Amino acid sequence: MKKNILIVASGTGGHVIPAKNISEKLAQRGYSVTWIGTKSGIENLILKDESYKIIYINSTGIRGKRIWETIKGLTNTVRSIFYSLLIIKREKPIFVLGFGGYITVPVSIAAFIMRVPIYVHESNSVPGTANKINKMLSRLTFETFPNTFTTRERVITSGNPINDNFSEITTPDSNYCKRKEILNILVIGGSQGARFFNNTIPQCIHFRSPGSKFKIKHISGKDNSQSVKENYGNNFCQAEVIEFSNNMDTLYNWSDIIISRAGSMTISEISKSGRTAILVPFLYATDNHQYLNAKYLVDNNAAIIIKEDSTFAEKLTETLSELYNNQDWLAELAKNSKNLFPEDSSAIILGKIPELNEEFDYTTPKK
Repeated sequence: MKKNILIVASGTGGHVIPAKNISEKLAQRGYSVTWIGTKSGIENLILKDESYKIIYINSTGIRGKRIWETIKGLTNTVRSIFYSLLIIKREKPIFVLGFGGYITVPVSIAAFIMRVPIYVHESNSVPGTANKINKMLSRLTFETFPNTFTTRERVITSGNPINDNFSEITTPDSNYCKRKEILNILVIGGSQGARFFNNTIPQCIHFRSPGSKFKIKHISGKDNSQSVKENYGNNFCQAEVIEFSNNMDTLYNWSDIIISRAGSMTISEISKSGRTAILVPFLYATDNHQYLNAKYLVDNNAAIIIKEDSTFAEKLTETLSELYNNQDWLAELAKNSKNLFPEDSSAIILGKIPELNEEFDYTTPKK
C-alpha cells in the first residue's frame, strides 16, 4: 500500500503551483498524494487534469475582517479543525505539507493534535499570518526568500519548487547574445489576470511606444481576452492574448522582457528562466509583500520596479525604450536574475523531510 501524504494549498497560484510541483515529485517516487483545498480556489483550474484526490474544507480568513466576519471566520476555523481531524484519521498521512493561506491553519492544528508531522513552505518575503501560526506547530519551515523569518530555528531557505520544464529554457547568455530588432514581451497579470494590466498596457503600447519594435503575448485571465484584444486594437505590433496557460515555461522561453506583478511564484520562475523583468507590485498585497518580493530582485540588480500610479504609462514607455536601445543593460538584468534562488528547491524540501527516507542531491544558490 502506498504511503499517503497530505498537501494543503488553496487560493492563489503562489500557494497552489509550488504545491503542485512538489506533488508531482512525490507521485513520481511512488507516494499517494491527497490534496486539501477549497471549492472556490484556483487549484480546481490548475489541477483539473491531475488525478490527485481532492478534499474540500470550508475555511475563511479572519485578518482585517469586521467583527461579525471575524466571528464567522473563527467558527468556520473551529469547524474545519474537527473536519480535518476526521480527514487525517481516515487518510492516515505520514506527514502534512502546507503552502500557506488560511486553509492550512485548521489542518495544521488537527495534525498537531494527531501527532502527525507538519512541514510548512512560505513563498513570500514576508510570512503570512497563517504560516506564522503554522511555523509554531511544524517540524521544519521552508522559505523562498532568505531571512523571511526572523527566528531562524528550524528554518531552511529552499526557494520555490519550479516545474522541471523550466530547466530547458535557453540561458541568458544564449538568448541575449546579440542585438535584436524585435523584442518579445510577455505580460503576466498573475494567475487570475490583472485588470490594471489589461486596461493600461495595451494603451501604453498603442499611443506611446514604437510598437513595431515589440511582439506581445498577454495573459489576460479568464473571460478577459476579447476586451484586451480590443484594447490593443491596430497598434502596429503583433499582440496575442491568452486567457490562461499551463505551459508557462514555453512562454518564458519565448520572451525577452516580462511585465508582471511580483507574486513569489512569478519571481521564482523569472529567476529560473533568466529573463529581464519589469515588476509592478500589487498595491493592496498583504503586508506589502509584492513590493518586498520585487525589491529582492532589484537589490540584486536583476529587475526593474515600476509603481502602479498616475505616472505608470510614462515610466513603462520610457523603460521599454531604454531596454530596446540599451540591450547590454537588458542582458545584464537577465543574467543577474538567473538562479538568485536555490537551483532545485523541490530536492531541498524533499531531502530534508525524514519521513520520506530518501536522500536527494541539491544545488545551493550561486554566489
